Amino acid sequence: MDVMGAIRITGGVLGGRQIAVPPSGVRPSQDRLRQGVFSSLGAFVEGTRVLDLFAGSGALGFEALSRGAASVCWVERHPGTVAVLQRNVRDISAATPGALLRVIRGDAMAPDRYAAHGPFDLVFADPPYGAGTESGLLSRLLVLLCRPALLATGAVLVYEQPAAAPVASSPSWDLVRERKSGDSRWLLYRLRGAEPAPVPREP
Repeated sequence: MDVMGAIRITGGVLGGRQIAVPPSGVRPSQDRLRQGVFSSLGAFVEGTRVLDLFAGSGALGFEALSRGAASVCWVERHPGTVAVLQRNVRDISAATPGALLRVIRGDAMAPDRYAAHGPFDLVFADPPYGAGTESGLLSRLLVLLCRPALLATGAVLVYEQPAAAPVASSPSWDLVRERKSGDSRWLLYRLRGAEPAPVPREP
């Protein structure tokens, strides 16, 4: 399958390795943005069960895997993109033999497709710009992720959106951090609960 190129994993045991990027329809997160996100998350990533929604090339999930995540579940609906993502998983799985890796073809906003593989500790969501990011998609996702048993207590969500898009709030989530990187902004939310996980510290 032809691909437009590759991007590199920025840190961890797989740091420097290349992952293929589909020829169209995806917008991989910039190196600087990914480095900022994972610097902020720090040791929280180790041992987590990760859900990577709107996965595209899978870059955010692979970054988490490289930094010690126990499992990663990528969710992507475009068949061509799924094929490239599956290839990336096959190429890297040998280097992380203890991790459980899954690729699910489906809609990120339809949790029936992936809920059985939870509960998840860490969620990444990087929807295509212009696909509802400015008109309430984040607000809907904050509600959707509160489905029973989908997330672990104190789970963390990292959401990427255009820098000009509004920042959503929810009674079920605390906004822990927000940062701009070029024309993008990433937001870090923590799910409220009786025994929350430690808040990732400032880098």
